[in-house]
Amino acid sequence: MKDEFWLLSTLLSGSTWFIALPMTRSQGARKYLAWGVLLGGGWVLAIPLIRMAARVAVTWLYERGPASLARLLMPSRNLLPLSHYLARMEAGLKTVTGMVLLLVLGGTLYLVAISPRWQARWRHLTSQPAFRYVLASLALPWLLAAGAFMGMEVAYRMPHPVFYTGCPKIWGHRGHPEPPDIPENTIASFQRAFDLGAPGVEMDVAYLREKRQFVIRRPDREYPQHLTLEEVFAAVGTRGYFWLDLKTIRELTPEEAQQAARDLRDLVDRFGLRDRVIVESEDPHNLRYFAREGMHTSYWIFNIDETEFPSSSWQLFWTLQKIRWHYIRGGFSAISMDRRFYTPQVARALKGARIHLFTVNDPATLRNLAQREEVRVILTDTDLYRLVECP
Repeated sequence: MKDEFWLLSTLLSGSTWFIALPMTRSQGARKYLAWGVLLGGGWVLAIPLIRMAARVAVTWLYERGPASLARLLMPSRNLLPLSHYLARMEAGLKTVTGMVLLLVLGGTLYLVAISPRWQARWRHLTSQPAFRYVLASLALPWLLAAGAFMGMEVAYRMPHPVFYTGCPKIWGHRGHPEPPDIPENTIASFQRAFDLGAPGVEMDVAYLREKRQFVIRRPDREYPQHLTLEEVFAAVGTRGYFWLDLKTIRELTPEEAQQAARDLRDLVDRFGLRDRVIVESEDPHNLRYFAREGMHTSYWIFNIDETEFPSSSWQLFWTLQKIRWHYIRGGFSAISMDRRFYTPQVARALKGARIHLFTVNDPATLRNLAQREEVRVILTDTDLYRLVECP
């Protein structure tokens, strides 16, 4: 087993003896100490067997387990490798081990503390001003942290720019391509999506720094046509809403990002589309420049090209707090992500923000997500734009 388990056990067991043993000479208290060390040590000794059984269970569920159970416990199984869930299991086991040992230590100290001899000493100790100052200094960092967390919660709940609140919520992913006649990210594809009833379309956009021009392009894919965003707006700008996946923002310097934001603002205003265009990027720093220019913006989290999705609930908690902080600072209109990352824990942490999801093709999943108030836009490759009836 990992060395940190043995180190933690040794520290806690030793702390129990060194802290509690001098406090009392009661035979009963010594018995409680002995049982505490025995239980803590027994748990640590059992960890290798628990770890082995957990690895077998996680591997079985990932590879051959029931689909319904796997979707519940591993919602991103089709996206993340087995090693991700094994690492998450290891992190969870460490957390449980620490909690068990802390509970054993706390329980042992409590049983020792209720002895009459220790109660008398405790009353004497708490009557000393120096002891009260020590307690106050220990409590101060926790009070400051609680205040900061509450302040961030209030700021997170403050109103943000409102982009799309209409119905239906299902939009076309890169338009509505029908290969080979209608390729993705083309005017024909966008027109086809609007013809089928999509209220909006998503498209991949790149910013050419030298020309200060926005073109329809993916960095990892070549398209036969050289299509500009201006041409798209001229052709279908009056037909609906537009989700611009601006993939090259992360490659721009702050100065270049500011120039790109001004250029896009001018282009959008020329066609009168300020309220019908939203810009998406995973770079919160450069995305802020677009928000400052009065553009609607969506902060893309958990990039699907990365496999560094937090492997434990604790890591995910801190990652989500960082995301909330960027959302507050940026004044973004929405948060977007692959729907496989929209787990219950993520949904609870981001409650209050408007959520944009991609890409969902299953009718049941589309219907379920569309019924959630916080989910405002869902991208699809199907023609199910009118799947959910609108009031």
